Amino acid sequence: MNQRILTLLITLFIVSISSSSLLAQKNYTDAKAIKKEQKDRDLKILLISDLNDSYGSVTYSEEVHEVISKIDEIDPDIILCGGDMVAGQKASLSMSEINAMWDGFNSSVLTPINKLDKPFGFTVGNHDASPNYHKDRAAASAFWTANKDKVNLTFVDNTHFPYFFSYIKNNVFFISWDASSAQIPDEVKEWMKQQLSTEIAHKAKARIVLGHLPLYAIVESKNKKGEVLDNADETLVFLKDHQVDMYISGHQHAYFPATKQKITLLHSGCLGGGSRQFINDDQPAQKAYAIIEIPKGNGFSKTRIIGFRAVDHQPIPLNSLPESIQGFNGVVERISEY
Repeated sequence: MNQRILTLLITLFIVSISSSSLLAQKNYTDAKAIKKEQKDRDLKILLISDLNDSYGSVTYSEEVHEVISKIDEIDPDIILCGGDMVAGQKASLSMSEINAMWDGFNSSVLTPINKLDKPFGFTVGNHDASPNYHKDRAAASAFWTANKDKVNLTFVDNTHFPYFFSYIKNNVFFISWDASSAQIPDEVKEWMKQQLSTEIAHKAKARIVLGHLPLYAIVESKNKKGEVLDNADETLVFLKDHQVDMYISGHQHAYFPATKQKITLLHSGCLGGGSRQFINDDQPAQKAYAIIEIPKGNGFSKTRIIGFRAVDHQPIPLNSLPESIQGFNGVVERISEY
């Protein structure tokens, strides 16, 4: 055989072996990280949502900055965001204006969280990446692709990041799905079925899904079709059939921990503009965030959810919230006292 050809073949073989070793090492490292997070520990979650202000805004409200500044004191194991991290969904915004909003989010929210070495799980909202706003969606994809390492998540499947992906923390299995509009695509549900059927999901002490739009309406101004997920009852059955314990949503801008058919439906309060009143309720609207505590052992049954007023960081008593809320597409009951 020609010496040059032989040398080339040997070189290609060595490169191939090296590449395979690197790939194997990457998979081995991922597997080790997942195994580490499968250890049963207490889990403390800080839940924030709907951070955006007026269309095109590149800055954030005092409440957003205050809660971000309190993260070190709260010391959560993971931070979740229910979407609407920027103020898009306006056709007149240019690509440079949209990118500037994401730059503002990066400097005000993501970078401070990253400096604390805290995992950041999120879901895209309608103001982040509405399917009908192609510039918004492209900018969101570009931003999160560039900043993927800053979320510090132990991914189980990140093939479709940032739109739908799974991750694990302290043996709680999380899925962020694309609920930036009222319709969940069939491909997302098929992927969900696969994820929730995995051994990792089955062995987890709890399974939590994070999406922007809720299943049922709870506030006056969003009590209509398009502001909640289509086919809410069917979606609830889908979640129940796949042993999901909690669905966390944003969008309605009102803190309300609810339950329906033994699934916790946690509606996040907002920290940005536009807190909203409950349906048929005269209580003043309030900005809020929440802490979720899932103890080791006992599965999900001993979970505590505590809402906090953003104005003074005081707990929101459960008995100050409506016992139930009847919207156009169904009723949800407030969770029981702890």
